[in-house]
Amino acid sequence: MDKKHSIMSFIETHGFITLAEARKIGVSATMMGRYVKQGDLLKPERGVYTNRVEWLTDPLKKYLPVCTLINEAIICGISALNYYNLTDEEERKIWIALPHQTRTHAKTYKVIRLSGKQYSLGIKTLKIWNRQVCIYDREKTIIDAFKYLPQEVALKALKSYLKSKHCNLKKLLDYSKKLKKPLNDIIKIILAE
Repeated sequence: MDKKHSIMSFIETHGFITLAEARKIGVSATMMGRYVKQGDLLKPERGVYTNRVEWLTDPLKKYLPVCTLINEAIICGISALNYYNLTDEEERKIWIALPHQTRTHAKTYKVIRLSGKQYSLGIKTLKIWNRQVCIYDREKTIIDAFKYLPQEVALKALKSYLKSKHCNLKKLLDYSKKLKKPLNDIIKIILAE
């Protein structure tokens, strides 16, 4: 099987190929650049190649490249709120959480550095193709909104969450306590409205 066919087969089952994955198949960065120039591949992001782009607008699949390129990345903030339809704020950059000590030069992402429970609590892993996206669950996303986003955005997200069928007040209050971001009074006021 020739290398171009190997690349296309890999993309068929994985949605895209990273430069590191292409090198494992035996294809150099120069050759990947040639495939792009010839129109066989597209390069939607640095180090990511594909022959189809419909997944770039999918609410979850668009997070696959960052979660593939940066293993410890967890989708958070505005990105997670958008995924769960808890905000109408525009996602200008993909928000990711990384362990405090992890270094990256990813200027195309909004990076939040966390440690301990702040990083590890509420991670969901979703599988797509032969890849995975790690994203914080709704409850952790709401708590984070009050930490990293403007108050009006966080309040609007909380109100949407409390009205949704996915609302788990016990879990939200438990996270609130564990993450030392008390929301009891805010929730009481909202529910009393």
